[in-house]
Amino acid sequence: MRRKRIFGVMILAMCFLTGLLAGCKGSGQEKEPPVEDILKAVQEAYGEDYLPDTDLDEEMLSQMMGVDTTLIDSFAAQMPMISAHPDRVVIAKAVSGKADELEKEFERVRTALVEDQMIYPMNIAKTQASQVVRKGDYVAFLLVGAVDMREGATEEEQLSFAKEETQKAVEAFEGCF
Repeated sequence: MRRKRIFGVMILAMCFLTGLLAGCKGSGQEKEPPVEDILKAVQEAYGEDYLPDTDLDEEMLSQMMGVDTTLIDSFAAQMPMISAHPDRVVIAKAVSGKADELEKEFERVRTALVEDQMIYPMNIAKTQASQVVRKGDYVAFLLVGAVDMREGATEEEQLSFAKEETQKAVEAFEGCF
C-alpha cells in the first residue's frame, strides 16, 4: 500500500514537472499583445500626467502626423485636444515584413517635429526627448510626459526631466513583451 502511494506521488510529480518544462519551452516565444493593451500600459505609467486624450483614427494619423498607414496592421494612437501640448503616443504593429520601414517612418516624423521651428519654447525639451522604440513588429512613437513646471530650470535640466518622463513610456512599452 505504501509503495502504491509513493508511486502515485512520483507520477503526479512527473506530470507536474512535464507541465513546467512545457511552459518553459513556450516562454521563449515573443508575446504579441494587442496595441490597445500597450497604450493602456503607457497611460497607466503616467496617471494624471498623461495628457493625450483624443484617439487618432487612420485618417488623422495619416494627415496630422504624415504616417504611411499602409505599413500598419493595427495601431492605437492618441494626442491631446489642446494644441499647446506636443504629446503623441502611437503604438503600431507593422504589416508583416514592414517593421523596418515603419520604424524609419516614425523616425522621420520624430525628426520633423524636433526640427519644427513653430514649436512652443516650453515644448522643445519634451520634443527632443521623444523616442521611437521597437520590439519585433511593434513600433512606438513616444512623445509624452509630465509638464516641467520648475521655474528657472536650465535647458539641460529641462531636457533631463523630459528624458526621464519619456523613459516611463519606453519601460511601459517594453514591459508588455
